[in-house]
Amino acid sequence: MIEVLALAGAVTKIAGGISSAVKAGKDVQSLLPQVSKLAKLEADIGIAESGKHKGPLGRLTSSEEEGFAIAQAKMAHKQAQSELRSACQLYGPPGMWDMVVAESAAARKRQKLALEAQADARDRLFYGITIAIAISVFIAGLAGILYGANWLANG
Repeated sequence: MIEVLALAGAVTKIAGGISSAVKAGKDVQSLLPQVSKLAKLEADIGIAESGKHKGPLGRLTSSEEEGFAIAQAKMAHKQAQSELRSACQLYGPPGMWDMVVAESAAARKRQKLALEAQADARDRLFYGITIAIAISVFIAGLAGILYGANWLANG
């Protein structure tokens, strides 16, 4: 489950940590897990924007607060990417930004596929339960009608 209201804060925190580590001269390989987390947050923002982070009934309602939180997260991510690019180009070794972009794309794709699979499974479960309940109600109604008809015929 994606916590939409916390996305912007998480983006800012992780991006700040990465930028500080780049400025401190940390090894590129040690930063890749953090870059991966930032890319996962970008995928979370995309899924939240499309509304797939909610269940079928939750998609019927959307609050202004949630919309503003998603917009704020998008702006925070754009700002974080800009600062990270500057830090990588100024303080990092040659090719660091290209490595960050490649790792981000791979992590974002993995996260997006995982979140979409999770949403699809949740939706299939919801629709399966809905159909089971509808069939049960139909059978109970049919049994009630048959019982009532039998009672009227013999009563």
